[in-house]
Amino acid sequence: MSRQINNDGLNLVKQFEGLRLEAYRCPAGVWTIGYGHTHGVKPEATISGEQANHLLAEDLAESGVQVDQCMNVTLNDNQYAALSSFVFNAGIGNLTASTLLKRLNTGDYDCVPSELSKWVKATDPKTGNKVSLAGLVKRRAAEGELWLKTDSDDPFLTSTDMPQRVYADDPRVSYQVAARDGLRMRSGAGVSFDILQVLPIDTEVFIIKEKDGWAAIDLQSDGAIDGWVSQDFLKLKSA
Repeated sequence: MSRQINNDGLNLVKQFEGLRLEAYRCPAGVWTIGYGHTHGVKPEATISGEQANHLLAEDLAESGVQVDQCMNVTLNDNQYAALSSFVFNAGIGNLTASTLLKRLNTGDYDCVPSELSKWVKATDPKTGNKVSLAGLVKRRAAEGELWLKTDSDDPFLTSTDMPQRVYADDPRVSYQVAARDGLRMRSGAGVSFDILQVLPIDTEVFIIKEKDGWAAIDLQSDGAIDGWVSQDFLKLKSA
């Protein structure tokens, strides 16, 4: 039996997904029904409130199993719920390819809220461009707050007062394109994959993962893989 998401996590997902008993297209153009259910949804489909709750329970159970399968660290109930909400919304593929998971699996629990905050973009179906959405900004913030929710009596950790010394949390190494004529970004790790675009020299990129001399890169600092490039033509960005 899969681990159950707690009530705080369930209420978070219900709040941000909203309940729709008739099929609709989400902002990214995906057919959706109930509380954000997308599997096999057809136009003009309708369900009951009870069916919506059942589908949500199944979806969150699946997301939770996926979270468990990629964790090398132990999660408390709030942490598990926060990541299950994220996977339900963004997909397990984005979690497994993320800097968030890489850092968390080394024991860096504190990185999670700031890493979550990067995942606020969706593809506009009209333009094909990635754009930030206010709803995603709010959801990532709520997931980050749930991640940090604790029973601690430490006044520093639980205070609602705003500290006046605040620090960025992004240790990723920045690279630049070193190819004078530009660098081909491909859809996969190898020259047989389609060319998505040519990146001009000195374009800044972040490496998400590496494979056989190729690097999956993030161009927009949103944690998503935009394409693959040969690592031979990347150099560390100068300060």
